[in-house]
Amino acid sequence: MSLLLRKAARPLGVAAALFTLCLTLLSAGSGPSSYLHGIDVSRYQQEVDWKHVKDSNINFAFIKATEGDFLKDPFFDRNWEQSRQQGIKRGAYHYYLPWVPVEKQIAHFLNTVSLQPGDLAPVLDVETYAEDIPDAHMRRDIRQWLSAVEEHYGVKPIIYTYQRFYDRKLRGHFPNHHFWIARYQNVEPSTHPSDKMAFWQYSEKGTVSGIDAPVDVNWFYGDLEDLSAHCVPAALPSREVIAQFK
Repeated sequence: MSLLLRKAARPLGVAAALFTLCLTLLSAGSGPSSYLHGIDVSRYQQEVDWKHVKDSNINFAFIKATEGDFLKDPFFDRNWEQSRQQGIKRGAYHYYLPWVPVEKQIAHFLNTVSLQPGDLAPVLDVETYAEDIPDAHMRRDIRQWLSAVEEHYGVKPIIYTYQRFYDRKLRGHFPNHHFWIARYQNVEPSTHPSDKMAFWQYSEKGTVSGIDAPVDVNWFYGDLEDLSAHCVPAALPSREVIAQFK
């Protein structure tokens, strides 16, 4: 998601990527029997043609919404609505800045993103270093963001990061949340025994029909039913509605 990870690499076409990664995953001999393919987008992809994306066997998309306490991705509203229109499972993410008060970052995301039942859980993108901020302080802020966002939307958020940052700052500290980890060159992420990983960002140089720029491409570890466990649940009927059937 970040320029930190956008290193030079050969572009991966969807067909080639699916073939290569399927061989890699199958050769491992363990893990889930099903995988879903998805993308994540931001202003770097400009105007996405979501109909073509849908036709490219893309099952889900994470869309950048906010950063810090001030920035809203200029393409968020467009991506959010048009992905919904095409029936692509959508999720929104916030880019966390350690030096910005976390209360302001929480308010910024909640005021920007409206989730519906079936939308993917919110994501906190944690990958920015701040040498003057202790790790314990950063992890406390992360927990506060995760707790407030879960309370607001009714679904447990996901943590995005990349392998090196995870190893140095997050490994073993968030056993109650699923991770989405970036690690490239066909090397699957490694995690602490107590941590859970649901998504693997395997390249930042994917090519997908409908997107005229390199795009991050991801695997989800499971099928559509498994993916639903990471989505906003259907609203429970109100007491008034329940009373009508008594």
